[in-house]
Amino acid sequence: MPVRFPQHSVAMVLLAWSVGGWAAAAIAKAAVAETEPAAEGADLVDDYFAQLAEPGGERAAAAIGEQILRDHADDALTLDSLAWGILTNNALPHRDLPLALRAARRAHERTAGDDVQVLETCGRALVMTGSRAEGIAMHRQAIDLCGDDPSTRLVLLEILAEYERPPADPGPTDDERLRRLEDGARDLVASGHAVPLDDLLSRAGIEPCRVKLATPSDRPLSSEELFERVRKSVVVMAALEPAAEEDRHDLSLATGFVIDPAGIVVTNYHVVDLPGAPVLAAETADGIIHPVTEILAVSPFADIAICRLGGLARLPALPLVAGAKPGQRLHALSHPDGALYSFTEGILSRYFVHRADGQAKTMFTTTVDFAVGSSGGPLVDDRGNVVGMVSSTLAVYASDDALHGDRRDEEAPPGDFQMGLNMCVPAADVLRLVAPVP
Repeated sequence: MPVRFPQHSVAMVLLAWSVGGWAAAAIAKAAVAETEPAAEGADLVDDYFAQLAEPGGERAAAAIGEQILRDHADDALTLDSLAWGILTNNALPHRDLPLALRAARRAHERTAGDDVQVLETCGRALVMTGSRAEGIAMHRQAIDLCGDDPSTRLVLLEILAEYERPPADPGPTDDERLRRLEDGARDLVASGHAVPLDDLLSRAGIEPCRVKLATPSDRPLSSEELFERVRKSVVVMAALEPAAEEDRHDLSLATGFVIDPAGIVVTNYHVVDLPGAPVLAAETADGIIHPVTEILAVSPFADIAICRLGGLARLPALPLVAGAKPGQRLHALSHPDGALYSFTEGILSRYFVHRADGQAKTMFTTTVDFAVGSSGGPLVDDRGNVVGMVSSTLAVYASDDALHGDRRDEEAPPGDFQMGLNMCVPAADVLRLVAPVP
């Protein structure tokens, strides 16, 4: 619930925000009074932010905001909680700064300028709405009230320094970029440029597709050079996956990489196997969002899908090379848990054979780190050649049952975690799905 609670310093707020997001920050944020707000006010604040999280919920949220200002004009804590949430919650798709300023000013009036947290909120609202000088003056008043709380005073002094000498904008956060990607995917659907996954899968085949492959490189690169070269060819794959609630879709995130300059990318089959999804899109490293317009070839068993992006002329492509050896140093570039363009390294651990349903395939494991969101990411050698693709992970526990997945009792505790097996598709399997053209 986005309200401020008593007996916590501003320093604790900033720590909570850095490690836990808005919910943790809301709990740790200091109060404007020693009592919690009335349940109705707290619920309305909660409803305000819940409405903003809904697609197209800005109008309903605005009505709730006006209700809070009207019905809780004497409740400084509720007003301050509303303003603080609007000002600091970076997950908001829409930030109503005028509403935050009105709520903060009313809370300031109710506390007669004697509450550090209300002064901080109001000062922040003024700075963020363009009244920098007035906001700085109010923030200084908050600092003056911190004589017996040196930790809070130091935090507020640091904030004041940023108000007086604003640092250069570091750019969008991962969450902001992912919200933009989700909005872009929804726009593709609304504009009619998206191709539903059902249509893409119905036209997909298992025969090799014609691809103009890049020439393998034999020049070793530094880690810095390798990252820059590979980054330009890695994409963020995103689908709007049907959610449990009717008419709702959640963003499904994965990775892919370009193998043909004409906008042909490779990812995992399980990334595209989303029946009912209205769109599959890819964001290139330059921030442009493109719909997947065709699935050229797939191998469900080998977990490979080769896709064509729409609206592209030319992209830098990564070459494919088979035959990497155990012990060879590898790098991955992917988006684990939404941590966009994470670069990790390790070695190829071993090759192994996996059999299921009468089929067999060769895979390899690696000590290169990756996680959910990395699916479809490239494993490259020190020359920038793709030798494999991220597929899945398997956790190994100190329990005999955990080593026999089909026979393990799903209700039993798995035991102590020992290691993760990071499993990859060899480049040789990808090459079997392409018919190179000159």
